[in-house]
Amino acid sequence: MQLPEPIAVQQRADEFILTLELQPHEPCFAGHFEGLPVLAGVIQVGWVIAYAERFLQQRFEFLGLASNKFLQLVRPPVSLQLTVQYQPEHKRLKFVYRMPNGVCSRGAINVQEMS
Repeated sequence: MQLPEPIAVQQRADEFILTLELQPHEPCFAGHFEGLPVLAGVIQVGWVIAYAERFLQQRFEFLGLASNKFLQLVRPPVSLQLTVQYQPEHKRLKFVYRMPNGVCSRGAINVQEMS
């Protein structure tokens, strides 16, 4: 999975916030949908895990979705802010994607740390 390079990163122990600038030509929009590109929910979930592995320097196994709400379509060009909080005591990655006009998705992913 190709990850867009964040233009800004804020990081604390078990939490990070990324700013992403996405354009229509990005691979994440390919094939979803012709003439009306949107960022698929499965891509958003995959990015949470991939960025968590990168910024928390820990490998995770996906165990399932605890909860997810997709509230707005994410269409390019768009500036997205992704906040991810790792809750090791619950084995969960909580996330929120925000656009300038509000929250577009949020949820929690159950994970297992891998060695």
